[in-house]
Amino acid sequence: MKGFKKKAATLHDNKSRIILLIKSLFLALIISFACIIIYSIILSFTSVSDNTMSIITQAITMVSIVAAALYCGKKVKSKGWLYGMIVGILFVLLMIPISMMWGQTPVFDRYFAAKIIMGSLVGLIGGVIGVNIS
Repeated sequence: MKGFKKKAATLHDNKSRIILLIKSLFLALIISFACIIIYSIILSFTSVSDNTMSIITQAITMVSIVAAALYCGKKVKSKGWLYGMIVGILFVLLMIPISMMWGQTPVFDRYFAAKIIMGSLVGLIGGVIGVNIS
């Protein structure tokens, strides 16, 4: 009977961690969309060059991942590095269908690999910080 209770507790714990990952990804999406709206308003009303778009979108992506990984690490309280890394990778992968909705075709090249690596590293750092500030 003890093994059953332990297995049920683990299943519940795994379910709650998956929900936490989904909440973290949703937080990252909200932050990204808010920052993109602010950036588009700045582009509309100022003389900021469109050439800054790729740099700014990468910065927005990384800030969103850090915030989501901090949140996830703070809530999970252990293995923040792992959950932060998962959040970073999942967020980069989540951007593929979202960018396809705007007409971009996904390209899986070394730049995509660099995005995955950067997302995982930034998420890892955010998760570690999140665990340590909880």
